[in-house]
Amino acid sequence: MSDTKSVWKKYAAAALAVVSVVGFASCGSSNGAGSDDSATSELEQVKKNGEIVFGTEGTYAPFSYHDTDDNLTGYDVEIATAVAEELGVKAKFVEANWDSLLAGVDAKKFDTVADQVTPNDERKQKYDFTDLYTYSQGVAVTKKGNDDIKSFSDIKGKNAAETKTSNWNQTAQENGANIVSVNDFAQAVDAITSGRADVTLNDKLAVLDYLKQKPDADVQIAAKSEISPAAAFPIHKGEDDLVKALNDALAKLQEDGTLKKLSVKYFGEDVSVKQ
Repeated sequence: MSDTKSVWKKYAAAALAVVSVVGFASCGSSNGAGSDDSATSELEQVKKNGEIVFGTEGTYAPFSYHDTDDNLTGYDVEIATAVAEELGVKAKFVEANWDSLLAGVDAKKFDTVADQVTPNDERKQKYDFTDLYTYSQGVAVTKKGNDDIKSFSDIKGKNAAETKTSNWNQTAQENGANIVSVNDFAQAVDAITSGRADVTLNDKLAVLDYLKQKPDADVQIAAKSEISPAAAFPIHKGEDDLVKALNDALAKLQEDGTLKKLSVKYFGEDVSVKQ
């Protein structure tokens, strides 16, 4: 799991993840997705380059973050690395803020995203997705002592702190909340504790990890949703060969116990299958 001293800094530094601009420029020429050769599939280009490029935040513990030695690590990062090994190539990571990740796939600046991307209906219209590698559930987080919210339906008319293009933003809107835009979960907590927001919706696993690092945070889990699909790799539409190759890799990692091992390492339970 993530280190106590470094995680808060990494959460707070999410707004500084503008290195994505540099990252985009640096990987565009080497990434197979950026090739102008329309006759070459993305999988063929990945094999030719010897690397598959993943977009990731680098500030979203325990999924994608920097350890005390400033090395990029996390649940998604380790799964992506293992998948790349199964493909016979290296994993390359380009860090960007959340709202830039899918845009990077659109622009073919990287091949896919390793950052807990949920394959919802809206995203499926634009991207193909691999098989799932994470299941979780959503939680509503409020200030300690706030008993107004006991279910997701109770957020109607409340101010919800969410990132602009996250799945939780959409869920909050669907439940009638007013959106207060933030860059990451740490800012969402600040919005709640300062009174600018009443609630934030997020992934239970990420919230539990945050609360583990910040046990004195003045927030609580007030409500939970049903267990549901949490994450898959989004791929540019039409790249069926790459989707199949990634699915084959995930199946192998599931079969040999790698996914379960990584799940237990980061969360204490197997989140790679629906329990």
